Amino acid sequence: MWAVGEVVQDRRTGKTGEVIQVTGPAPFIYRVKLYEGEPPIVIYRYGDQLRHVPTATPARTE
Repeated sequence: MWAVGEVVQDRRTGKTGEVIQVTGPAPFIYRVKLYEGEPPIVIYRYGDQLRHVPTATPARTE
């Protein structure tokens, strides 16, 4: 299950966006605001249509 504010990638288009709304009960529908495009584009997806986007971790300096 995804939460509001998480960064996800749409499996269909490969575009990245942020979950802005979760609608339930199951099956949950996620409203995702894509980072690409002007005006902003919002898509609706089921959880299995989204994938996790790894967050970048800063390089360690010692």
